[in-house]
This record gives sequence, structure tokens and C-alpha cells, in this order.
Amino acid sequence: MKKNLLIIFSILASQLFAQQKPINKNIEVGMMVQLGKCKSKTKNFESMDLYTKTRFPETGVKIDTLTGDGIFENFFAPGDFDAKRLPCEYGNKKYKVATLRIFEIDGKEKRVMILYTGKKLSLIWVEIDKALELKEIIF
Repeated sequence: MKKNLLIIFSILASQLFAQQKPINKNIEVGMMVQLGKCKSKTKNFESMDLYTKTRFPETGVKIDTLTGDGIFENFFAPGDFDAKRLPCEYGNKKYKVATLRIFEIDGKEKRVMILYTGKKLSLIWVEIDKALELKEIIF
């Protein structure tokens, strides 16, 4: 009896610890990432935003699409853009990773991934850890 309880406890404990492991994915610029579906009864994703450029600097927006260099410095910095939560209509599709960045906020790291939408003036901002936790992105 003790042996059976020990085996059951070991199985349950290993499952609990397995669920607490951080998710490690090798994400690279240029790879494709699939968005999942929105949760039922919602109109937008929780971990993603849609940024659309509305006003440009005189020099234009210069981005190296092969490496992702220039996205933060040229898309988000000069000029203006509109931002809103990513609508559910973007779900169940694949998007190309434009760039990756880690920000430090209040002593914690915030991992961000930018995706191309297929529209020249729009990008998707993804909070990676939150998106994985909510299963809003699929690998």
C-alpha cells in the first residue's frame, strides 16, 4: 500500500513540477509564428497589439527586413503611429518574426517579439511570455 502511494505521489509531483518549468523556445528573426485563436467572447488578443504607422519622418522608415535592425529606431521612434489591441481576425494565421528585444522594467525582463503583418505600415507587438502563457502563439 505504501509503495502504491509513493508511486502515485511521485507521478503527481513530477506533473506539478513539469507544469512550473519555464517555456523555452528558440525564436529567430525570419521564422514563422502562428497565432492561436482568441478566447471565446473576446474581440481582441490579450498579449498582442497592432501598431500602424500614420506619420513618417522625412527620411522615411528604414528597416533591414533580413535582420530586423531599425524597427525600434525607425518604426516606433520618429513620426506617429496608432496602437490598439490586436483584433481576433488576425488569429489562426502565420506571421514572420521581424525582430526580438528584451526590455528591463522594474528589475524584471520583458521579452517582446515584433511580427510583420503583410501590410507595409503595420506590425504586431507580442509580449512573448504572456502570449505563451495564454496560448495565443503556437510553435
